Amino acid sequence: METTWPAIFTFLSLFTFAIVSPGPNFILVTNTALGQSRRAGLLTALGVATGSGLFALAGLVGLLVLVDSLPYFALITRFVGGSYLAWIGVDMLRHCRSTKAPDTATNTQRELSPLASYRIGLLTNLTNPKAWAFYLSLFALLMNPDFPLWGKVVLNIAMFVISFAWYAIVVVLISNRRFKPVFLGLQPVIQGTLGVLLVVLGGRILLG
Repeated sequence: METTWPAIFTFLSLFTFAIVSPGPNFILVTNTALGQSRRAGLLTALGVATGSGLFALAGLVGLLVLVDSLPYFALITRFVGGSYLAWIGVDMLRHCRSTKAPDTATNTQRELSPLASYRIGLLTNLTNPKAWAFYLSLFALLMNPDFPLWGKVVLNIAMFVISFAWYAIVVVLISNRRFKPVFLGLQPVIQGTLGVLLVVLGGRILLG
């Protein structure tokens, strides 16, 4: 008990720092909240958080190490993850509208179904090879065979909650009535920049 709580706090501090650092999940959630709706953004955030929860569960029961040891797993995740991120980036660029005036900017992008919004958040998280590497290294560094079951349950729940809370805050800020007109006025620039970033990230992953 004496060493469990410090380990949990250390673990969650590192996890929180990684979650709030901009990456593919942040880009996706931001673009969804801006280009579609608050509901779509929150569902995408829920999908991302579910991915974090699944990573946590797999790491806590030892599945991450087992899966990582499979032949060609790293190569497959690199190809699938890089291609998926690049595809999302290209899709953002395809929907980027450079002629929309700020005062008439409306949501012309067809909103995804609730399941599709959730699924794209989940897949973006699970197919990111950098996420696999992060969770694998984090659990290898801080987990030990004597870590109690209750501590694992606390970690699993906390990682899901932290992930969803952060991305939900991003969605609420982006879709806030006071700020959204400003973001919509800059939507072509923001969406284009985010799309380029995802294409670059996907390309870098594909090239190793």
